[in-house]
Amino acid sequence: MAKVIKRRKITRHELKEDRFLEATKNFITFFRANTSRIILTTIIVIAIIVAVRIYFSNRNASEESGRVKKLYADALYENGNFKEAVAAYQEIIKMHGGTRTARISTLFLANSYFFSGDNENALQYYEKSLKILRKSPVWASAAEIGIGSVFEQKGSFEDAITYYDNVITKYRETPFRIDALFSKARCLEFLNRYDEAMKVYAVVESEYSDTDFAEDAKKRVVFLRGATESDRIPK
Repeated sequence: MAKVIKRRKITRHELKEDRFLEATKNFITFFRANTSRIILTTIIVIAIIVAVRIYFSNRNASEESGRVKKLYADALYENGNFKEAVAAYQEIIKMHGGTRTARISTLFLANSYFFSGDNENALQYYEKSLKILRKSPVWASAAEIGIGSVFEQKGSFEDAITYYDNVITKYRETPFRIDALFSKARCLEFLNRYDEAMKVYAVVESEYSDTDFAEDAKKRVVFLRGATESDRIPK
């Protein structure tokens, strides 16, 4: 009679070892078959990481260099040397484009053009700075004030009021809002719309009562009211 041989039951531990060995064997086989591709992929990944690090390193260096140059440009600007400031800000924008310093310099370039009497270039760069600084309420409101100022300088008071109104309504928490209120009132005076101008000055008195601006607005209202009542200016 043939002897019956019992098959030994494979334990869970042995089964895991077999699976591990099989997976290891498959990995080694795959690696040998695709060595060149794996090495190339690794090199590409490393190159990308290095490139990204270099990019941000260069960008930070460009930002810092741009800030130093802006200190010089700002000094020219503050001293009223607007034509020299134009050249300085242009260099920052050209050499450090894409940096925050270059974006802000675009607005200061527009200001420099405006104060040097070049309204066309001023308008161009105010519009450009509004586009690239739109996410910052302070800088965006400054750009809109600038555009309004150019139109006011040209005598296009209705267009100027449109931009001043944008600042008044869209950027209520910025320091340029009060400038926009005064500028709007001034344009209304140029248009002989004195009652409307007095209402704008009244807003300044009401909303900025604890500032010197309120006193200036009050004086302007007193003058306009007296002038219209005495028929020195038309109502």
